[in-house]
Amino acid sequence: MMGKRLFWREFWLLWGTGVIIGAIFAASVRIPTTPLAMLLLLRNHSQKPLLLGMEAIEITVGLAIAVSCGLLAAHRVGLGAPIVEKWLRGEAIKSQLRPRLVPSLLVGILVAAVSILPILSVFHPNRQLAHHEAERLSESPDGAKLAEKLGRFSDGRPLTLTSLTVSYLNAAIRGELISRLFLLSIVALIFAKITGSPSGTASNRVLFSAVLGVAAIGAIASVAWQGATTKMIYSSGGMIKIVHDSFWLVIARALLRAVPGAVGFGWLYVRRGIESAILSAFVASVLAHLLFKIAIAMRLV
Repeated sequence: MMGKRLFWREFWLLWGTGVIIGAIFAASVRIPTTPLAMLLLLRNHSQKPLLLGMEAIEITVGLAIAVSCGLLAAHRVGLGAPIVEKWLRGEAIKSQLRPRLVPSLLVGILVAAVSILPILSVFHPNRQLAHHEAERLSESPDGAKLAEKLGRFSDGRPLTLTSLTVSYLNAAIRGELISRLFLLSIVALIFAKITGSPSGTASNRVLFSAVLGVAAIGAIASVAWQGATTKMIYSSGGMIKIVHDSFWLVIARALLRAVPGAVGFGWLYVRRGIESAILSAFVASVLAHLLFKIAIAMRLV
């Protein structure tokens, strides 16, 4: 088990990095960037102080809970942030970087390549109808009111390379701290307790069962979030969604979005540490953006 002092230094470093990047991203896009704040906006709670307050709580308090509980759970099953811990102890880390760099890049490339599949036309047979339906929603009086609410949180500036980079950094750091350091570590600890693993260690079977469990949770959460937000958007516009894709098509898209990243980044986390998972997630986001641009140019979407 780590010493208390080292634990808190590691906590402040990881939490502080996530908060700073999250705050910069929130300030750059002007609209709610956290789940609960976005839900409040979609439920017609458009008071800016309320949304900013909720966003601040999620960025600071929510991330503090995730990082602290995640570190506690991680150290009980032999996981964590090995490079950060070595650096905080004053040990040399240069020799530790190269063995983690190549796997992180390879996983990021693979995840980016797979992540482009759900947006291809073959997975959206009703895309034209959906576009017409979206236009109908935007032209409705209630849809115009929703657009006006969203417009109050935006100054109309286009996305720049800097803002895109910050968004990818935020998604990688915050996403991996919550999904891997917190959720995967908690699930792994539960599985370790069930199987009777000694404190401070967990078998490969336990760890990879936790990886798959988190991947399943991510896929279910993706479907639930998409369904809930779509329903609220149409409710805000006073309309009923007409275009519906088949159930299995929705599931296939959700699995392609959630599972490859969850498995790839989860594997990196249990094998190389949270730093490798964060780097790979950032690489995947950047490459996915480039692949999306190529797919548009080739009229594949």
